[in-house]
Amino acid sequence: MQYRKENDLYLIALEIGDEVLESVIAFAEAEGIEGGVFSGIGAMNEAEIGWFDLENKEYRRREILGQRELLSLMGNFARDRGGAPIVHCHVVLGRGDFACEGGHLFHGRISVTGEIIFTPTSPISREFNEASGLKLWQMS
Repeated sequence: MQYRKENDLYLIALEIGDEVLESVIAFAEAEGIEGGVFSGIGAMNEAEIGWFDLENKEYRRREILGQRELLSLMGNFARDRGGAPIVHCHVVLGRGDFACEGGHLFHGRISVTGEIIFTPTSPISREFNEASGLKLWQMS
């Protein structure tokens, strides 16, 4: 991973073999970032995505292997009350037959490149929400 600051945002270049979520966390830790939003494009050859089943309060997961275009990567960076980093990220991946697969990203490995634009924000905090079973943004 390489990155540079451009005015109020960062350009992050992920390289072959980089894990997306680990890279975002490593970048944020290195820069002392407490909150932010990001988007990106590129290519992956390994991913685990999910769809949240609200009734059962759990994710249905699917492993994806093989070359995919990273058509859309959108997410945010926050911390929990203890300061641990939390990346919430969704993806849309394009297959060779031009069909798409998408969902919550649990894991993603770059196959060619990942080009991410990261915009820092004021600190974002997440706390466990009983109704959903998820850690959600806390606005106060």
